[in-house]
Amino acid sequence: MTNLTYLSGWKPELCIQLNDGHNRKADFNRLLVKNFPSTKTMQEESEFIDANRESVILKMKDDFQESIDEGGSHSSLYFTFNTTYTYLRWCDKENIRAFTQLSIEEYMAALYKKVLLGSLKKSTYRKNRSRLFITFTLHLDLPANWFDNITVLDSSDTESFESYSRSDLNQLLPFLMKLFNQTYEQFIENPSKHIEAHKLTETMVFRWKGDTYKLCAGISKMMCSATFLLAYYTYTNTSDLFKLKQPKNTSFSVGETWYTMPTDKRRAFKMIQVELGDHGVLEIPKHSITFFDKLLKASRILNKDDDALLFNTIAYKQLRPMKAATLQDFIRLWIEKHFIFTDQTGRRLRPVISRFRETGSQLTAYHQGKLANDIMLNNTPNTRKKSYSTGNKYTNIGMMQDTLSIRQEQAQAKVSTKEAQQNIAIDVLVIEQEYKAHIPNLSNTPNGGSCANPFNTKAEKYTRKALRHGLAKEGERLACADLLACFGCPEQVIVQSVNDIWSLLSFKLCIEEAMYLHLDAHHYRKNFEDIIRYIENQILPKIKKTVIKQAELRISNEGQHPLWSDSDSILELAPSQSNKEHS
Repeated sequence: MTNLTYLSGWKPELCIQLNDGHNRKADFNRLLVKNFPSTKTMQEESEFIDANRESVILKMKDDFQESIDEGGSHSSLYFTFNTTYTYLRWCDKENIRAFTQLSIEEYMAALYKKVLLGSLKKSTYRKNRSRLFITFTLHLDLPANWFDNITVLDSSDTESFESYSRSDLNQLLPFLMKLFNQTYEQFIENPSKHIEAHKLTETMVFRWKGDTYKLCAGISKMMCSATFLLAYYTYTNTSDLFKLKQPKNTSFSVGETWYTMPTDKRRAFKMIQVELGDHGVLEIPKHSITFFDKLLKASRILNKDDDALLFNTIAYKQLRPMKAATLQDFIRLWIEKHFIFTDQTGRRLRPVISRFRETGSQLTAYHQGKLANDIMLNNTPNTRKKSYSTGNKYTNIGMMQDTLSIRQEQAQAKVSTKEAQQNIAIDVLVIEQEYKAHIPNLSNTPNGGSCANPFNTKAEKYTRKALRHGLAKEGERLACADLLACFGCPEQVIVQSVNDIWSLLSFKLCIEEAMYLHLDAHHYRKNFEDIIRYIENQILPKIKKTVIKQAELRISNEGQHPLWSDSDSILELAPSQSNKEHS
């Protein structure tokens, strides 16, 4: 058959602009001709070889448009289009008529051969089969039984995202934080200068390790770095980050609504809740509140609307919502052009939101268990197993090597695990070293305070006392848990958050309500009067009145903290010596 020349040129009605965050298109003009020229080429030229599949392609295009009109996923449609495009390229190359049972069986057989050779993953094969099945049956109304003889594979070789190692984070986080802070300071100094600038005009500078880089599109770089930082702090996925609205009940000052501890003790692994409009609640670590205040201020300068998104940028002097394509350009066109970050295996290191999320997954699972991890990341166990469960390969190998070395020494020397570790001079396990920066310097205590040094000399006395009473094993090291001794202790830190003050006030109320359980007023004063006085005179006057009022309102609405809802629970803390005196 003689191929006809396609003379009608590019038709705009056959090109669908997809709103998938990547500025991608489903250009059906390209599927009508051989060799699949680019959209730009088809717009500039008019003579191409007709592929003789116009009726099928036009039907597919109409069905795509109908799916979009009904609210279908633009991202899913793009991948379906792209898979169909790859299938058609193969058909043209092999000179096989497309959209027939023979063509789909031969194409999938070719992909299956690649799986057997190890050059294609089973999970990729499965996705291709699924998407082509949708194209044939859903978009083109072709028989489903054409796929009956096509091999079906599972997705057992799917790899979850790899978390960052501590070494990776030590490279990426300082860079992103410096970039954000420097661009932020320049932006708020003269916002209009950067908003009105042409995209190729250099309006900012970035200083890093002795070098100075002139920046154009500085607002985009500021907001891109902020997006990655918030991904690290909150473990939120990409789509949720882009949907975040500016919180309404906030201020720009750490000391007003964002309550945190003094600057020299700000590394508490403690969360507060931030209202974010329709999104509900996002948890922000206290040590990142200063960053979040700056991000919020910059966001509000860009857009003051009531329903404004948190992440926006400026393109062509116009406000634009942050998109995945913006982040990709930030990495590809700027970071990788000027900076070289490599991981411990020599691979190129770049910020990726999914990897930050996996880092958070590993951190939460390590400290709080899988259930807390699933809740924190809003994941089902299956989702976590599929996408967020492997950690970092380099770190995993190190952990395995540590474990094998210790087990070998245990078997050969017939000693305990701890002794084996000491014998082969493994002072710190890889897993401990990996997460040590995340282990909080402050340890929350049930009385509403925090301890800056839970393993101090008091903890040693507490451990010895527990050993005497058979409450601890030999060699076990307990943190200080003398809650009554916290008040006045130089290691105690009070955090001005509603949750902590709620716990503190509940503790105080529980003590006051326990008065009737004492023998007399002297007995009560002997046990608790100094603590009540310390809380009232030394702590509460230094707390913001708004925080105290919110904590008191929480007690009125929800009751006292569960640990201190029953006055009987406080008696167990009473000094044993005093109890003996009055028994």
